[in-house]
Amino acid sequence: MRRISIYFLLVLVFAMIASPAGAQNDKWVKRFLALPVADSCRTYLLRLTEEPHVAGTEEDYQTAEYVLEKFRSFGIEADMASYDVYLPYPVNVRFELTRPISFSGPTPEAGIDRDKDAFASNVMAPFHGYSANGHVAGQVIYANYGLPEDYDKLHKLGVDTKGKIVLVRYGKSFRGVKVKAAEERGAAGVIIYSDPADDGYMQGDIYPHGPYRPETAVQRGSVQYIFEYPGDPLTPGWAATPTAKRLDSAAATNLPRIPSMPISYGDAEKILRHLAGANVPKGWQGGLPFAYHVGPGPAELQLDVELDYQIRPIWNVIATIRGREEPEKIVVIGNHRDAWTYGAVDPNSGTSVMLEMARTVGQMMKEGYRPRRTVVFASWDGEEYGLLGSTEWVEEHKTLLANNCVAYINIDVGVCGDRFGGGASPALRSSIQRVAGMVTDPATQSSVLKRWWQQQNEEKKSKEPDWAKIDTLIVSIDDLGSGSDYTAFLDHLGVPCMSIGFGGPYGVYHALHDNFFWMSNFGDPTFAYHAAMAKIGGLLLLEYANQPVLPVDVLTFARDAKKQIKSVQDVLKESGAAQQTKLDDVSAQADEWIRAAENFMRLQIALTELNPLEAQEVNRQFMAIERAFISEEGIPGRPWFKNIYVAPGKYTGYAAELLPGLRAFVNAKKWDELPREETRLMRAIKSAMEATMKATLILEKRQSAGRR
Repeated sequence: MRRISIYFLLVLVFAMIASPAGAQNDKWVKRFLALPVADSCRTYLLRLTEEPHVAGTEEDYQTAEYVLEKFRSFGIEADMASYDVYLPYPVNVRFELTRPISFSGPTPEAGIDRDKDAFASNVMAPFHGYSANGHVAGQVIYANYGLPEDYDKLHKLGVDTKGKIVLVRYGKSFRGVKVKAAEERGAAGVIIYSDPADDGYMQGDIYPHGPYRPETAVQRGSVQYIFEYPGDPLTPGWAATPTAKRLDSAAATNLPRIPSMPISYGDAEKILRHLAGANVPKGWQGGLPFAYHVGPGPAELQLDVELDYQIRPIWNVIATIRGREEPEKIVVIGNHRDAWTYGAVDPNSGTSVMLEMARTVGQMMKEGYRPRRTVVFASWDGEEYGLLGSTEWVEEHKTLLANNCVAYINIDVGVCGDRFGGGASPALRSSIQRVAGMVTDPATQSSVLKRWWQQQNEEKKSKEPDWAKIDTLIVSIDDLGSGSDYTAFLDHLGVPCMSIGFGGPYGVYHALHDNFFWMSNFGDPTFAYHAAMAKIGGLLLLEYANQPVLPVDVLTFARDAKKQIKSVQDVLKESGAAQQTKLDDVSAQADEWIRAAENFMRLQIALTELNPLEAQEVNRQFMAIERAFISEEGIPGRPWFKNIYVAPGKYTGYAAELLPGLRAFVNAKKWDELPREETRLMRAIKSAMEATMKATLILEKRQSAGRR
């Protein structure tokens, strides 16, 4: 079967190249690979990082104008889309250690020789977006990463967190989860710091001698409960236009109710040194040079948080290239533009990449190129606060996008090193691998795919595959949950998504030092990886904008669904509750879907023979497969999340949870609720299977007509 699969793949590729559409696509693929330039990316990034540009500020608006002007200069129609959202800025965010010593913080982030941006006076003070306002005082408890299981360990040690100020370190989950978990355990407030074991000197040389976090660098960020719903807190499910109905802030379920703030590990050291109580459990010790204790006492502190909450404007920039053959169908590629400071890595390495992609497409348009489908380049605003710009845009255009958006490609951190990777909906993963095999890695001059595989397998010493005969997925690609601008597309509408980039040692995340100097010395000094990223993103865009039949891998999706059902079954068996469910029936339905997907794959050779109407009908069925998992009532307790196949985990915030509704009831041991969720899942899988069979029937008819 493997040899047959390889044969069909080779014949399919040959047929696509030999056909008129295939020849045209091949021409533009070659042209796109030749055009992106590293120096262009460098120029964009230098301009985008001239000033700090927090969402809603004048400096942020200036970056929007710059991106708008660049799109138009490339020959692409572009406009701004503004929304009025609930945004806080810091007024007074500080703490004071009152016992057993006196110390006030936060300590200002230190300037670095040769880095002019590190001495700027217009950087917004470190704070947590959407923290509650308040003044609290009390003893301190150290709670490791602040996960629910960490609090369970504290409880076993006899440590009561009620009324205490909890000190936790960044990592393992989204910072909003840390605040939510502390709130649920009765804490009065939360302080989050970056431990040197995680992204400081325990990992390598610190900035400016290396890429890791220096002693005073602070990780800013939002603590909005995006796992409840993202976007403007006061307009959940509808767009934050000037005339929009708005909730009272007290009714917004994605806002914390206790104050929190971020600090550096230099400041955290002053607190941790003065904690008594038991030594920390195994795995809790960080990188500071003394034994950590859980507390409480003798350390006591006061925490003051005052944020100015107002309705403020944000600005998306939307550039559109109308498709020639199927203008109603849309491919969106997006990247956010706002940053907590300068944002050289997060997000404007991605903005630079996207602008270079747009410049390349603009040049190709001058040479006669037009996409089959409409292409939208989106420069989102307000992502850092809680995916504001993308969520509001999707909520405003939800009917259009639900019916017509075939894929969303996300670039956030475009480049901070040389390790390619990302996440994707199951049906899009093969496309990422295929395109990675077409682009040259700047450091090794082999393909990005080969380097990617080697980096993932460097400790396993696995035998390298035959790079000329790859017909299966050989690299690991994550599931998407939340944490970037694909969220509304994937979790609210069921649009298949991918989020990609080059990663690496990046210790200045959300700090003052995430600036052009850091990028030009550590992240990508030659900007060659920016150019490589533009090529990868551009080829993926061409695939989904140009191919008559969308490059969708239904079989991988079906197999993943089966795998996730088995995972839940295994949990039920361990709990002794397997007899209380009908998951065997759901699993059997997934098997039928797999067989239908296998039948489709065996007939893929007929794809190149389809006429335009047949190809469009196959694509319509592909879209129906993804949308089959959208339920208007949403997942239990979180109705904004409509996708019953995937959602962010409630206690991860970023990482995906597969079959979230089913797992919610299983984890809570609510066996009487399972039948309803099993029925929804059964119905979704059956719909996906039927759509797959309809697509297969079109191929069967075409193949039969070809024989005659």
